[in-house]
Amino acid sequence: MGIAEIETHGVLPEPAGMHFDMRRDLLCTSDRSGRYTSLNAAWEAVLGWSREELMARPFIDFVHPDDVERTERESGRIIEVDHELLAFENRFRTRAGGWRWLRWNARTDGETWFAIAFDVTERRQAEERLRDAIEHERLLAYSQPIIDQRSGSVVQEELLVRLKVNGDRPERILSPAEFLPAAERSGLIRTIDRWMTFRGLDLAERGRNVEVNLSAHTIADDGVMAEIADRLAGAGVSARRLVFEITETAALENVDAARDLAERLGRLGCVIALDDFGTGYGSLTHLRRLPVKLIKIDASFVRGLREHPEDRALVRGVAAIARELGMQTVAEGVEDAATYRMLREYGIDRLQGYLIGRPAPLAV
Repeated sequence: MGIAEIETHGVLPEPAGMHFDMRRDLLCTSDRSGRYTSLNAAWEAVLGWSREELMARPFIDFVHPDDVERTERESGRIIEVDHELLAFENRFRTRAGGWRWLRWNARTDGETWFAIAFDVTERRQAEERLRDAIEHERLLAYSQPIIDQRSGSVVQEELLVRLKVNGDRPERILSPAEFLPAAERSGLIRTIDRWMTFRGLDLAERGRNVEVNLSAHTIADDGVMAEIADRLAGAGVSARRLVFEITETAALENVDAARDLAERLGRLGCVIALDDFGTGYGSLTHLRRLPVKLIKIDASFVRGLREHPEDRALVRGVAAIARELGMQTVAEGVEDAATYRMLREYGIDRLQGYLIGRPAPLAV
């Protein structure tokens, strides 16, 4: 991905600094007085100042006024031997008069700071635009149908979030891949999950069977989950029409939280589905430890059924295991008639994908 902005191109950057690059990322040392003692050439490229100009003044002179107090507090700990600074972010003035967000990792030996900084300005700006979009109610819910393979009728619909962006160009609708990474990094995914859950519950109260996704961040947040549980408890029997999807990755990262979630929401009548099944480590372990009722087979295996015997074996195996455990299966990514027929032969219970129906704005 590039470093385009959310309201122009809609593509969000990966955070800088995943791998240090001497030409792009900032390396420095500073002494107890708060002055740089060494700088690599990237400082000149990022901020526009010459190294001589940067080293002539205490570095705090270049820090944004709103970030000075935090920065002084952290840099003042240089006297603490082996003190470490991780993922600290502040703004530095550029020679052109603007500001760049830097993320710092540093360590001190009690005399000198040894530090690496990464320019995360585009990431911070993208997150701010996302926050603004959410605050101005530009989230949208799309719906994709799921059918029962025996009857061919729609028995469920998965809600999928989209984001409407405004700007100089015509209004655009962003796909999840274009804004959810920023939501995950900033923690705004909790707000999105909460909004989608309540949207799904509104539909469930009208008699529709709805699936909603929950992220790892959300299921680990006791406050958000308590709010969701309270709303579900007040919904009565309507809660039984709601399915919560958690990915294998989320379950792997938060096994205890995922189990507590499944048990808590299960008591309210909700069904828990394990999404993207087959992509994580220890898939069968998850089935033993989590009280899930529905397994969603990842589209990457479904799309490979016609060409890859390994994918056929895996899907048949998942179908057999699910039957033994009293669970139902959903195949995602069904895009052609041949795959549809194969999944019916394997005994997959439900089917979802472009052949069945594309995601579309929610019809209310």
